[in-house]
Amino acid sequence: MTITEKIMARHSGRDKVVPGQLVWTNIHTVMTMDYLGKQTFTQLHKLGLSTVFDKARVICVSDHLVPPPTPAFATMLNEWREVVKAHDITHFYDLGRQGIAHQIMVEQGHVLPGTISIGTDSHANTYGAVGAVGNAIGVTDAAVAMATGKAWFRVPESVKFHITGKWQPWVMAKDLSLHIMGMMHWNGHLIYKTLEFDGPAIAELDMAGRMTLCNMTVDLGAKNGIIAPDEVTRQYLSGRAKGDWEMIASDPDAHYEAVYEVDVTKVGPTVALPDKLDDVVPIEKVVGRKFNKAFVGTCTNGRVEDLEIMAKILQGKQIHRDVNMIIVPASQTVYLEALKKGYLQTLVEAGAAIDTPSCAACAGIHTGVAGDGDIVLSAGNRNMKGRMGSKNAQIYLTSPAVVAASAVRGEITDPRTFDV
Repeated sequence: MTITEKIMARHSGRDKVVPGQLVWTNIHTVMTMDYLGKQTFTQLHKLGLSTVFDKARVICVSDHLVPPPTPAFATMLNEWREVVKAHDITHFYDLGRQGIAHQIMVEQGHVLPGTISIGTDSHANTYGAVGAVGNAIGVTDAAVAMATGKAWFRVPESVKFHITGKWQPWVMAKDLSLHIMGMMHWNGHLIYKTLEFDGPAIAELDMAGRMTLCNMTVDLGAKNGIIAPDEVTRQYLSGRAKGDWEMIASDPDAHYEAVYEVDVTKVGPTVALPDKLDDVVPIEKVVGRKFNKAFVGTCTNGRVEDLEIMAKILQGKQIHRDVNMIIVPASQTVYLEALKKGYLQTLVEAGAAIDTPSCAACAGIHTGVAGDGDIVLSAGNRNMKGRMGSKNAQIYLTSPAVVAASAVRGEITDPRTFDV
């Protein structure tokens, strides 16, 4: 079996599962957050229940609406807080202790290898970075899981991406992710599939890169993305994992619907053009294009490692006077570590604005939303019309390295040609 099939078999009490089979599985953790959280608990009450299956394994996060940008959102947050308090939830990450839910789930050890964790936000696929099955669900399924500790799945077909070669300077996991977007296209082929990543180039990736790669599998329509745990995983989870876990991997003779080989040596900085995630080009095709807003953050690229690479590029330099750059750390933990290491000071001295950890402009709600005519160079995850605000704005997606280098010149710039 593949790693995903093994996990689904193990947690449904079976020796073996096959793609297409329906399984009723045990869930390790359930996450819900501010803008859908109250609805989720309302659905729980409609089941005739007032308590959750495990107060320590229902994780509640404030991320989309903090700090509240409008009175309506402030009221929604207050109602959300009352609901969480009423259910005596153990782990509540509210303003001051908050972060983007998927970052929180992994960095705080709520996701463990070989288990299943679900959440009421589409980028729950991120959890595959530590070798878990991570999946997004709606509020009704979340309520059932909160009540029972279980959820049903149709076992997905698995597709493997075997990544070889050597990472080139300034090339990041985001570039590989966008490269695969352009390679596969949004053609329905990967809908409800498991995307499994392995190979020597994956073994070299730190946890931040693995989170980026698994995060964006949902944007290809995949059910989940996953990377088998290894020594990188063990070191990352040491001191943070909330529970015991064991190594798990696909069998050598596991069946895959398809296997794709990618030589990362040939992958350079990559950009998705406005409005379509799979309209991807190598950076050489767009060098020199002007933009006026730069945005780095989100559950895709708001981690310490992302801030570090930007600080290296921006050290001693100034962001172009025509560019407004907003950087949003993915969590308070990330914010504090980047502060201690001096990355935030470097970024502020270069002319960037640093904001409180939240989903921010990625959700088009607040903190740097795009207006009519804005051209945004973003290290986020989506670029469809209206994603970050106005439908009359344009969004280019790329890596934090490209955003940082480009912000200095005020035009899209290849970081490999940049003087650092």
